[in-house]
Amino acid sequence: MGQPGLVKALARLRRIAVLVAVAGGAVPLAFVLFAARPSLSVAPAGSVSVLPAGSAVAPPRAVPAFRLIGQNGDPVSLAAFRGRWLVLVPAMTLCHEVCPITTAALIELTDALRHDGLARSVAVAEVTVDPWRDTPARLRAFRRLSGANFDLLTGSQSEIHAIWRFFGVYYERVPQGNPPDIDWMTGKPETFDVQHTDAVFVLDPKGRERIVDEGMAQVAAPMPRALRALLDAEGLQDLAHPQFPWTAEEVLQDVARLAGWRHLATRAPGGAGRRTAEPASVGQVAQRHPRAIAVQLDGSPAALAALHEQAGRLLGNFGALQARLHGLHGHPVVLNAWASWCPPCQAELPIFDRVSAIAGGEVAFLGADTDDTASAARAFLAAHPLAYPSYEVSLGALDQLAPVEGTPSTLFIDPAGQLVDVHPGEYANAAALERGVERYALGR
Repeated sequence: MGQPGLVKALARLRRIAVLVAVAGGAVPLAFVLFAARPSLSVAPAGSVSVLPAGSAVAPPRAVPAFRLIGQNGDPVSLAAFRGRWLVLVPAMTLCHEVCPITTAALIELTDALRHDGLARSVAVAEVTVDPWRDTPARLRAFRRLSGANFDLLTGSQSEIHAIWRFFGVYYERVPQGNPPDIDWMTGKPETFDVQHTDAVFVLDPKGRERIVDEGMAQVAAPMPRALRALLDAEGLQDLAHPQFPWTAEEVLQDVARLAGWRHLATRAPGGAGRRTAEPASVGQVAQRHPRAIAVQLDGSPAALAALHEQAGRLLGNFGALQARLHGLHGHPVVLNAWASWCPPCQAELPIFDRVSAIAGGEVAFLGADTDDTASAARAFLAAHPLAYPSYEVSLGALDQLAPVEGTPSTLFIDPAGQLVDVHPGEYANAAALERGVERYALGR
């Protein structure tokens, strides 16, 4: 089951605490409340960037090759999934609240992967939080009941404890309600329940944790009848009003952004009520001509003033970008990888326009138009001018500067020309980018 009542409220506080810590705030009470209980810990403060469906973990965190058991009773190591992206979710077959919804969302995800030709590139798996009852035989029966078309994994109590302790997933046996739920497999009353964290994790092909979202699944289509029948009253409420919801399409787009799969980046994200910035917001901030920005930055050092004179222009290739970076030695540089076809890039570019107009007298801002066509990029820049120029590059070429795995990404380079930090994914607001500039570009 998911977390009812007070437990859900505390989980919400814990999520807020993580976000506040990422934003550089003081450690709030929620951390004290959960000090004795494993909580979802995504990365050190300051290293997580928000994506539409979750948070990108930076630096990526290596995941041990935990040894589990598959639905057919065969041993399965997480190392077996390396070479593919892996969407990993905690769940249980005797849940009557959130897990049936999660299973339905993962069925939607695997269907989408097949539709997009990515079934061999992305694996999906549920790992139980109920090692006491989720035997391979029960997992096989649940697959038949639910129509789940992905891996269901279990393991010994110690194995399950180890994997979820690593990911910070809380689970605990609790008494059954009165009247007790009925076991769908045996038809007998259940003797206990399990409270647990609702979350989704994404591992990259190297077996590193890259994305995490502590939230409930939201389905885009009506649930399969057998799964909906498992929901109790609280489950129907979760179906109608999921907390911090994620959808299959959003998870797929987050993976696509980190993996650099351009053909998925233009699809509209699914699901309502998400944290997504709409592409329509492009230009709401950048409504002025680049020359006006250049006047605002009048008096900047010569190398930076030259950038302002080229505001909004699309310049040469990666070699020209390298030469420009060399000419900017002595000045910190913020290099933003973007593309006209990339919705999260469209959403964050007005933020870069605004911050560069404020900090451009001290910091060199540059754009890297990545794996785009020159005509599309120039048309985009003409409609949405920026306070600095961009260069035409490929994702592979940017690897010579830093391990950039998708757009948008932002590189911070110090005055000596050394890479200081890489921020993967979209900046949610100007304040977050300003903090990055202050910390990594200006060293304050």
